[in-house]
Amino acid sequence: MRICIVNTFFPPWRGGAEYFTHGLAKELARGGDEVSVLCAQNPLRPGIREIDGIKVIRLRASGWLYGVPIIPGLFGAILSEDPDLIHCNFPNPYNASISALASSLFDIPSVLTWHNDLPPVTAAASLLTAAHDNLLSTAYLKRFDRIVATTRRYLAISRILRRFHGKVRVVWNGVDCSRFNPSIDGGWVRSKFGLDGYRVVLFVGALTKWHSYKGLDVLLKAFALAKGRDPGIRLLIVGEGHLRPAYMGLASDLGIGDSVIFAGDVRDEDLPSYYACSDVLALPSKDSSEGFGLAILEAGACGKPVIASMVGGVPEVVEDGVNGLLVPPNDARALSEAILRILGDEELARRLGERGRELAEARDWPRVARAYRTVYEEAISERGRASG
Repeated sequence: MRICIVNTFFPPWRGGAEYFTHGLAKELARGGDEVSVLCAQNPLRPGIREIDGIKVIRLRASGWLYGVPIIPGLFGAILSEDPDLIHCNFPNPYNASISALASSLFDIPSVLTWHNDLPPVTAAASLLTAAHDNLLSTAYLKRFDRIVATTRRYLAISRILRRFHGKVRVVWNGVDCSRFNPSIDGGWVRSKFGLDGYRVVLFVGALTKWHSYKGLDVLLKAFALAKGRDPGIRLLIVGEGHLRPAYMGLASDLGIGDSVIFAGDVRDEDLPSYYACSDVLALPSKDSSEGFGLAILEAGACGKPVIASMVGGVPEVVEDGVNGLLVPPNDARALSEAILRILGDEELARRLGERGRELAEARDWPRVARAYRTVYEEAISERGRASG
């Protein structure tokens, strides 16, 4: 099957949808499908390159709207690939609209993965989000043959997805359980940042306005409370973005600047070692903009427990007391108590981490790719019935 996957970016751009696209495309190609990925050029130059058996086509962006690139050449690029199926990823209304148009005009079966609703990160963004949710989304969503939600919980809480319940299928995101595994040595990361002898809380996420819903500010406040009771802990932050100076300033104001390490972007091949060097992953997301939380699977695959907020699709990925702990969103004190609880109980941390590995193995990429092939076949059959 010739599959054209459309996503905003592709690694080395760091993001959950980017890692999802890479992981799924690689597994589909390994299974014999002919896979191309269309994305904006950032952070590289426009051009075509084969990566892991995938034809990656980086297209020039002419501008930006609501934090996403506008790619004039996307429509033509989709048609040039002559795909049997288009698979687009949201949140990116521009890509979704163009993919839906190509699907409709040229009778190409199409699937949309809905990673999360648009995050209303500013007052102006809230107005754009409302216009999209109430007007634009219906125009393009009805043209996709199948829509994939990453959790049943998110399907239930998303007002937009509920309107198209009949064509929605639920498929979890995947993780590479050979790349992320409990045997990885994180000792070199601990040595690099002077973490030997400390217990480490890890945060993985972009430090941008568009990812402010990840709740790093809440985590910094929670860590300050926890460190006041346990000075033997450190916070390691993996990710980069224009809000880094603001977060560093907050850490300084809270009196924890010497205990928080901003590692910046790290190489993809090194990321598993950062999980390995940690004792717990914190994902303190603020609202339902968090559709899944891929870092949860990556941490679990490495045998690490997780602390996360009860928002979006997260409570389906983290079972409280099973593979991690759930806390209310925007509650620094509850988050600090959860941090101290896991770091102070080695048996609890071990048990949660072991269960996290089991859950990750159930979502290894070969399993997830098989589920997506089933959705693709449904989309193709649906289009055939509609045309017949």
